[in-house]
Amino acid sequence: MKNKRLALLASGICVMLPTLTAVAGSALVLPGLHEPSLDLQGRTLSAQDVIEWEIEHSELVFGAYPSRSDNERTQAVGYMYNQKLELNSGHIENQLRHYAEEHDVDYEDFFLHFAEDTIIAEVDPSHGENTLLNRKPMIVGYTANSDHAGFWLYQSPPWDADVFENHHNGGALYVYHSEMFDRLLLKFSQFAQGGEFSIEYPSAVDSHGQVIEWSKFDIKKDKTLNMTKNQNVIWHMPSDWIRATTHDGSGATYGGGQYFGSTFVRDGGRLYVVRIRWQGDEEDTRPRLKEVKLKNTFSVVKLDDAPTHTPSGREVHAWRKIRGFDATADLNQDNYLSWTEFKNRNHKNATARFRWESRVIPFGRMWNQASSWAVTNIAHPQFLDAMHSAYHTDWAEQGLNGAYNDDTNKLIGANQFTVYSGGLVTELGLVVDSEEADALYKQQFSGFLNGLAERQSGALIGLNIGTANLYGRNGQSHLIEAGSLYLREHYLFPSTGFSGYAGIAKFWDNSALAAQERRVIFQATTRYGRVQYLGNTAANWQQDQYSTLAAYYLHHHPQRSYFNQWNNGFIYGSGKTTADNFWQSDVAKNIAYQPTALQAIDLGEPANAIPDGFQPIPLMLSTQTPAPADYTIVGDSTSNAVFHADLPNGMVEVLPTYVYFLYQSEQQVVQGGPQEMVLAREFTNGRVLYRTDFFGRNQDYYSAEPIRITLEQPMRPVDGQGNIGNYVNQIEIGGYQGMILLY
Repeated sequence: MKNKRLALLASGICVMLPTLTAVAGSALVLPGLHEPSLDLQGRTLSAQDVIEWEIEHSELVFGAYPSRSDNERTQAVGYMYNQKLELNSGHIENQLRHYAEEHDVDYEDFFLHFAEDTIIAEVDPSHGENTLLNRKPMIVGYTANSDHAGFWLYQSPPWDADVFENHHNGGALYVYHSEMFDRLLLKFSQFAQGGEFSIEYPSAVDSHGQVIEWSKFDIKKDKTLNMTKNQNVIWHMPSDWIRATTHDGSGATYGGGQYFGSTFVRDGGRLYVVRIRWQGDEEDTRPRLKEVKLKNTFSVVKLDDAPTHTPSGREVHAWRKIRGFDATADLNQDNYLSWTEFKNRNHKNATARFRWESRVIPFGRMWNQASSWAVTNIAHPQFLDAMHSAYHTDWAEQGLNGAYNDDTNKLIGANQFTVYSGGLVTELGLVVDSEEADALYKQQFSGFLNGLAERQSGALIGLNIGTANLYGRNGQSHLIEAGSLYLREHYLFPSTGFSGYAGIAKFWDNSALAAQERRVIFQATTRYGRVQYLGNTAANWQQDQYSTLAAYYLHHHPQRSYFNQWNNGFIYGSGKTTADNFWQSDVAKNIAYQPTALQAIDLGEPANAIPDGFQPIPLMLSTQTPAPADYTIVGDSTSNAVFHADLPNGMVEVLPTYVYFLYQSEQQVVQGGPQEMVLAREFTNGRVLYRTDFFGRNQDYYSAEPIRITLEQPMRPVDGQGNIGNYVNQIEIGGYQGMILLY
């Protein structure tokens, strides 16, 4: 079979310049879990050696190192999740509660709440399984005496725990949670015979929040009948129950108080605690504990007429009820309805006693078994102040340049909630899964991030965004001005296509961000690459890395663009490679994946010009007017702005890339979109080529007939290992192949 041929007759425009810093720009994504490993030459590295390599070979770290000093040697950003707080409190929730107390703000105002009883779909029952959402307290443990750090009952019940064995020495059972509760379900592996029990709560604390006084609950109903049955103990809510810690915060593992193996409590984290004491004589039989559960606040509801799948096609495993809270009935504004307040409430379809029970929770659409998301009232002005205070402190302590939000699409739209009934949110006046609520909350989310950036001048406010063009009808337009650093996760494939849902012709939103002096990390993956289709070999890895790097260079803007190469999965870290995720085992992952030798090739700067006789590529947008269209041309790669009625004020400024068609087939898929092509971009020291087809991800195209290109002047090709060859007059380029040529 004959090779395709293309003669390039135009004269070159580039001249040799003095050596410049390599153009690539390199970023790491979520390094961590460093361990002894190897480099690509088989040399042994310590965990610290790996960290040193990563810092030396990157300009930006989307994530953070455990060591403050390491973070300060690079530009590192940590995590932040502004649209959610956990019901199972952690460090950030503890800080926000402190802020609220110090500034006379109601912490509960930092959340959205349902105004009415609401039934929503749960699509993954494992999410929240080990939290309050599944009736599990944060900590259950018992002590041997008043100074004992405590035995934590961490195993899944049923237990057979002699929790009152040391009752004569002050031993007791402790139950902790982040919110107030008015009952516990107690189950026993051995019932009591004789003796008595009492339940206490912290009613006074010292300046560090440690308990200095315990008071007894006024028991409303003891359905256990003095621990002789498996049942609830219910108490009247006291007005002086204080969020407290049972440890002195010293970090001491013994003698500082109870912490039950929880570093959160050991380091001063405050929770709502109950202490259960049992007292008996020698002839009495002590009860032995089998299980402790909280109130069944978020019950599963059996529905005969409910759909089995969400509108997006996800299976509904259960329907959960979240009770609404009638704030007008809370006369003393303590976020709890007494029995009198509850009976006299105006909204009978709002049956929550505690206001926290009405928080907006996306059941089954969080992360994992430890997730207990509740959506925040992100428009509350003091929430921004509180979060900024917490971030400012944390970033300074950790040596960070800012933080990023990893799940910008997890808000209150239909991708997070499917409502069977109810759904009205008090703070929004809208139903959670509606387009109106989604649009409003997106606006508030963007406004929050802008406000955070204003308060923390110079900080990197990062966002993990999708692959679709931000300005198109599939994109997240509310995030256009929300951050200063954007991660495009799994964005570049070795077979990145020209257009489609995403693609090279639609990547111009990165140029728009660059024009606004915002930074973008282009993350590459081996999905749909030679490694996936043709085998996990060294040659296929090198070719895939080369192809994604070439596609990145077509969109690179100095000081605004960064490249990151990963494998085909979403689990990150700095551990060792295996036979499943690299061609060589035991290599430190980032050393294995980054095409360091290719990135070191000195291309110079973008030349910002197209050789005579060649056509710039069009810039495409998925539009809604005049009718939905996926390939509307809004400019070309030489444009300083793109134009369309769907764009903000009809126009968006961009930095031109001057990418052009070095070759394009006569057959077109759409106007301006050839069936296949070789794309090129000029740099002051060389040229980058990338051959692709319109849609990309086509396994058969890897074996496409090579295209032979005659060069207008001799150039030196660079191979996949970064070796610079001799001058040649022509090259051949295969399907989805990237290539660097130097003058």
